[in-house]
Amino acid sequence: MTQDLVIVIIATSLIWIIILLMFINHLKQKSMTALRSKEIDFERHKNQILDQMRKEKQSEFEKGYVSGAEKSDFIIHVEPYKNIDGKRSYFQNSQVVEIGYIYRLFVKGVPSLDPHVQIVERIKMSELNEKNVDSAIGKLEMILDKIPSPHLRLAGNLKEFGKGLLKNVKAKRLNP
Repeated sequence: MTQDLVIVIIATSLIWIIILLMFINHLKQKSMTALRSKEIDFERHKNQILDQMRKEKQSEFEKGYVSGAEKSDFIIHVEPYKNIDGKRSYFQNSQVVEIGYIYRLFVKGVPSLDPHVQIVERIKMSELNEKNVDSAIGKLEMILDKIPSPHLRLAGNLKEFGKGLLKNVKAKRLNP
């Protein structure tokens, strides 16, 4: 009988230990779920704060940019540039076409500095064709598009400039 009683006590103890372990495991899962929920809420709140800060910074930047653009009294005037230079001799005709742009600073509508000529590409007459001119005009457009300034004003149309350049060169070729 004492053996039966010991077995019953051990079995009951094991059952209670198993129940206690299951309960502890359940509490751990519950606390982990609560912790994950708090972590997700914290991340969400942190992202909201960061998003609000980003919006405020963007708003302040835009206000400053607009304010600076309105208060500035200078403009950079940019226009396409071409120069056809060549030598004509009895045995050889060599011409070089320089394509680029001229820019000049104007303060309150008055020219401030001498204009600066920036050559983008030089093309020898023997190499001159529509593809080369289009390539040079494309490079020029790419350079001018990369300047993010409200003070930059383009004088003239680059496509018309390229067409005029081709007509001018073709006319010079026909009339030696």
